[in-house]
Amino acid sequence: MYLPPIAQLPAPADPAQPDPLQWLRHNTIIDLDDLSEQDQLFLLETRPDAAFIALVRNSEVEEMVYSMIQLEARFNSRLTHQYDWIFFNDEDFSDEFMLAVASATTSKCYFEIIPKEHWSVPSWIDTTRFDVGRQFIGSIGVGKAWLQSYHHMCRWNAGLFALEKRLTSYEFFWRVEPGVDFSCNINYDVFRFMRDNNMAYGFNMAILDDARSFPSLWDRTKTFIKNNKDMIHEDADYDWLLQGPIQGDEISRLPKPSKGLDSYDDFDHLEYNNCQFYSNFEVGSLAFFRSEEHRAYFEHLDRTGGFYYERFGDAPIHTLSVSLFLPKSRIWYFRDIGYAHGLCEQCPPHHFRLSIDSEAQHHPQARTPVTNPSLSEKHRRWEDMSQDVIRQGGIPGLACGCTVSAIDHNNAKLVPFESKQQKPEHPCIRLYLGGKWLEKRADWDQEAEIAAGRDGSGGYLLDGLESNPFINSSLYDKK
Repeated sequence: MYLPPIAQLPAPADPAQPDPLQWLRHNTIIDLDDLSEQDQLFLLETRPDAAFIALVRNSEVEEMVYSMIQLEARFNSRLTHQYDWIFFNDEDFSDEFMLAVASATTSKCYFEIIPKEHWSVPSWIDTTRFDVGRQFIGSIGVGKAWLQSYHHMCRWNAGLFALEKRLTSYEFFWRVEPGVDFSCNINYDVFRFMRDNNMAYGFNMAILDDARSFPSLWDRTKTFIKNNKDMIHEDADYDWLLQGPIQGDEISRLPKPSKGLDSYDDFDHLEYNNCQFYSNFEVGSLAFFRSEEHRAYFEHLDRTGGFYYERFGDAPIHTLSVSLFLPKSRIWYFRDIGYAHGLCEQCPPHHFRLSIDSEAQHHPQARTPVTNPSLSEKHRRWEDMSQDVIRQGGIPGLACGCTVSAIDHNNAKLVPFESKQQKPEHPCIRLYLGGKWLEKRADWDQEAEIAAGRDGSGGYLLDGLESNPFINSSLYDKK
């Protein structure tokens, strides 16, 4: 069974603390027929209060249905899941949109209009400065910065979404964008995993963002931290987001601040390395995003005008927030969920491909993986037979319709070529995971790699393509 890599964590003080890896071993269910009807009914009745949420326009109906069909096929169509879908828009949904998305699921669908106060320029914003600023940062290549609606979207996703009335009764949300791919079967209940293991935030990519989008974000954040030291969780891990200032072409080596935040002498001289959780996929606790800490941080940033004078994004804000206000043990890397949105995609290690007909017969509208149209009929039969053999052998590897990607495959895809920002020493996801993920092979030669035409950032002991990094304990510390 494939188990996703986990970040290096301190030994738990409480031995009774949930073990998410053990939970996955016990609760991954390949075939619901292996459960009795009574067990299936129990799982359905004890589901967490959770929902998929989507911020979407009427014009994106085809892309939204595309995302839904895949997520339904890969996860939500199971009788033990069937979680609600909640759609948000700043204008009335069309009958065409509502009919199309409701036809893509057997779950309940809700259609919500975002209140004006959540989708308009706040009273404290200088609209002239906003108009000039967005045209400028748009002209230098910051994506969609010239669109007023994009600034509204970033602000809403950063904090206001959790305050919508429709979400009041829900514990967890899973953000779903229009036009995305879910390429692997998800054989456990993601929401139940979050609840049972006391998780507050889940992601499946950590990548580098374009620093030109939010030049003042880190200074604003440092001001908030200095004034609210008591809000920083004692077991928070924000070191992976910090680096020394740039000196020439190098990042200076400065000590990280102490976890107690008693002294800011060093902290003041550290910079944000612009790493972020890619929030287009995220599963989170609504209680956290309604918490005193997150709301205070969001409101502090909102009052500075950064959502409009610059282009503060929800991804770096969520990343900084969960890294400051949560212990790292409550953040989870969903490496096993295959996902793609535009340039950014991640496909986890897996041994076996889906057979050509395994999904298409149940979900003909889903994009099914086709191995090669020129394959012989004999080879196609072997694919089907191998699936039966795998099922009989216990819990197999993941069933995915994508090509495996290394964990740092997406690291700098959001940073355009013309951006002069300094990249961190390691890819963002490796900084987050820490430990062995940062170690290089003894025989690695950076100059030789560059001479071979690559970027010189390879040589890692673990490349992220291992089907299960826990098999060889000498390579990975399981704590």
